[in-house]
Amino acid sequence: MDYRYLDSFFPSMPALVLRFGYPDEALIAEPAPAIIDTGADGSLVPQVLLDQIGAPIVDSKRIRSHWGEWRQVLVFAVDIGIEDLRLPAVEVVGDDQGNEVILGRNILNRLRLLLDGPREELRIMS
Repeated sequence: MDYRYLDSFFPSMPALVLRFGYPDEALIAEPAPAIIDTGADGSLVPQVLLDQIGAPIVDSKRIRSHWGEWRQVLVFAVDIGIEDLRLPAVEVVGDDQGNEVILGRNILNRLRLLLDGPREELRIMS
């Protein structure tokens, strides 16, 4: 599966279009672009999207942002779909301050990716 980088950012960045759903049920959320962030430990999903699908809370944690401040967050379990690929019961942080989906290493480590910067393409390999 090949994907073009998002050119709405400068420089353009790798991204995937994802669908979300309640664990073990249909993927019900509208497709959402997700920024690939290889430097992020975990993944962030806007809280409104998690509320829309009724994602279950599985934990509460304290995290430090890329700006260095600490805050308490809720962790949710969701199924994530990338075209025909489904990642079940992935833990994501509900982001009540942002509106972008950020894919961190907790999800990226489940995939075999090729980031081709010169071509501005991302490939998921089987």
